[in-house]
Amino acid sequence: MNASTLLLATLTATLAGVTFHAWKLGNEKRDVSLLGVFSGLCGVGTPITANL
Repeated sequence: MNASTLLLATLTATLAGVTFHAWKLGNEKRDVSLLGVFSGLCGVGTPITANL
């Protein structure tokens, strides 16, 4: 596993946790949605970098 895959996987997990925590705290929906979008983008990038 190369460094970029490991970095993206860690970032995806962290952003997913932060998004869930923000949702549980009751933050504004647009803020939670923005966190979710970036978490999803990192999640999509992780398997792409694993295949390269």
